[in-house]
Amino acid sequence: MSITIKYQTATQKLQQIDRIDAIPKDATLIWCDFSEPTTADNEMLQTYFNFNKLEIDDTVNGTPRAKYKVYDTYQYIVFHSVTHDNTIEALNLFIKDNMLITYHHKRFPILTDVEQMITNHFQPDLDTSDLVLHILDKMVDSYFESITEIEDKVYAFEDHQVNESTNKTIMDNVYKIRSHIIQLKRIIYPMRELVDDLMESHILLVDNKNHMYIQHIDDHLIKQVNILKIAQEMTNEIRDNYSSYTSYKMNSVMQVLTLVSVIFLPLTLVTGIYGMNFTNMPELKWHYGYYIVLSLMLLISITCIIYFKRKKWF
Repeated sequence: MSITIKYQTATQKLQQIDRIDAIPKDATLIWCDFSEPTTADNEMLQTYFNFNKLEIDDTVNGTPRAKYKVYDTYQYIVFHSVTHDNTIEALNLFIKDNMLITYHHKRFPILTDVEQMITNHFQPDLDTSDLVLHILDKMVDSYFESITEIEDKVYAFEDHQVNESTNKTIMDNVYKIRSHIIQLKRIIYPMRELVDDLMESHILLVDNKNHMYIQHIDDHLIKQVNILKIAQEMTNEIRDNYSSYTSYKMNSVMQVLTLVSVIFLPLTLVTGIYGMNFTNMPELKWHYGYYIVLSLMLLISITCIIYFKRKKWF
């Protein structure tokens, strides 16, 4: 079975055991971690812990939003994290008396970090509320890595001069960044709602220390939301600048083509007139008629170019 069972007493720091029925009676904190669980592990959630079947289904199949529910005998919380390949992973928590059950399909490094922290800094009065807040804090802090990466990329785009050789590449990257921002917002916004629910419920806020702790976590979420808003606004500006630049280039091309068309319009008229197959066209028999017409066409072209130049049309 893929379950790691740990416990702590008032005099002994976190210890690991093999069986859940081997937990001593004086344990003040119990942590059962289901990592990459099997079908038997999933059944254990209902048969041994008596959790709600609907919540177990959400736990096994995944739920897209952070959530917090209170039942008669336990509490159910769902956090979400962003992995290095930009996929969203859920971390499910069940709080029952002095026991915390964490359930996840993939490895969560933050759980290892929390375990090391509470082992290295032993707190005799550590309870499930403290442990949940430690996990929540590490989870929220883990968002900063992705957010900082987005922020750095956006500012790097701002430093680039828009030109023909780079704008297509930049815009491809900008759309990827915007997709990443939307993904993070789908995680962080519900997490803010969840933290607000935790603050309002007062269930985890057993003392003033925890209240300050969760307020600290909420401040980090607010900061992350603001950074994402700024980053999204900057990507909007980059996109608008790209659209303006593209329109400007297109207008420049159309202007040149229009001027060329206007220059050739009178020349086309001249060639059209002398291309008609009328018998009685005296100038066709002039000895220098061909050279005169060429000179006339050249004069018309030069006159048009000079006129356009004075009008500053190109």
